[in-house]
Amino acid sequence: RLLSLPTPPAYIEAYDISHTMGSENVAGMTVFENGRPLKRAYKKFRIKSFSGQDDFRSMAEVLDRRLTEYKSATERGETEGFGRLPDLILLDGGAGQLNAVLPVMKSHVISVPVFGMVKDSKHKTRAITASGGDISIRANHRAYTLIATIQEETHRFAITYHRNSSRKKGLTAELSLVEGMGDKRIKTLLKTFKTIDAIRKATPKEIKQRTGIPIKVCEKIKDFYGEGN
Repeated sequence: RLLSLPTPPAYIEAYDISHTMGSENVAGMTVFENGRPLKRAYKKFRIKSFSGQDDFRSMAEVLDRRLTEYKSATERGETEGFGRLPDLILLDGGAGQLNAVLPVMKSHVISVPVFGMVKDSKHKTRAITASGGDISIRANHRAYTLIATIQEETHRFAITYHRNSSRKKGLTAELSLVEGMGDKRIKTLLKTFKTIDAIRKATPKEIKQRTGIPIKVCEKIKDFYGEGN
């Protein structure tokens, strides 16, 4: 009723952008079905079309890619994941994010309603942003609780992805200093062991067995971290 929708939005997608001064620029998409998080439908995006800090442009890119994926998924006959359109799209942000995304929706000829989720100076959910201005939601406890939950979960998901991406980039740069470690081996090593701590605890023989990296290089990895065996 607050958003003047014809029916209750049972399937909601929400988006948030996360970066550090424009670096490791990523986005998270969460999904709520019947008021509950549907985590298997969450998606991650790495901003590809530009570098630097521009939340509006980032949001536009993400929605463009999501709707492009929808077209591809429907052509394959998929009805879940990207193959399912939401009843409502929520963006973490105000009029700037909303105005950046509406032309994208129009270009894809998609009529899903889109609104922004605005926070106050204390980073708490304050209102919903519509084309005509902000809609206060604090007087409606149930609506406020739902929107606040969606906004916080979407922020958590996006910032966790950003932090993991930044950490992985740092680990990749670090491992590239080890003689014999190229991009393919680094990717395999991190995919297998996840963390430097796990690598430190493994013997060169174990690293070789689990990754296929030559034993001489595995020994150099252990020496590099001061854990040679």
